[in-house]
Amino acid sequence: MSTSPYDTQFRQEVVDRLAQLEPQFPSTSAAAEAVAREFGISRDSVRRWSVDAGVWQAHNSTSLRALQAEVAALRARLGQ
Repeated sequence: MSTSPYDTQFRQEVVDRLAQLEPQFPSTSAAAEAVAREFGISRDSVRRWSVDAGVWQAHNSTSLRALQAEVAALRARLGQ
């Protein structure tokens, strides 16, 4: 088993940044790619650490966002 060169604090910073940026992207994967570039690490590391922290949701983010947007539009039409 290999040990990671990244400490727990660094991993948490990456996970926190993903949680912060994720709503601005069309998918969690796209947000992870941006975070990976920002920190100079692989997208898979961002994904793995975020799954471990419970931040990365195992769903199709694009479809979920489309449904959330549709719900919001319908609520707006109903005046809620």
